[in-house]
Amino acid sequence: MNLPLYTNLLYPVNPVFIHQDGIGINGVVVMNTGGGGYVAYEATCPNQNISDCSAMTLDGTYLDCPCDNVKYSLFGGSPNVKDDAHPYGLKPYRVAVTSSTSIRVYN
Repeated sequence: MNLPLYTNLLYPVNPVFIHQDGIGINGVVVMNTGGGGYVAYEATCPNQNISDCSAMTLDGTYLDCPCDNVKYSLFGGSPNVKDDAHPYGLKPYRVAVTSSTSIRVYN
């Protein structure tokens, strides 16, 4: 978190979208939830086939799926709709805090 790209992770509720080659399918979003906790989610629509529109975009503390305009909360990964067409929440990754300025995101 000493690098400029990751500095926001030092503070609660400042998600960081990491979309470098080899990081997830369409990238990973990581957020400090406060109290030393972190969450990380795959940035691919969980209720859509992988396609051109399945790459999600960050909107505050939500990931937005452009395929069906459903938003998923970074606090738990749940969709903002409750119906049979959206049974899955965001795919979480494991996060290990390795020091006060370093975390490890893995699956």
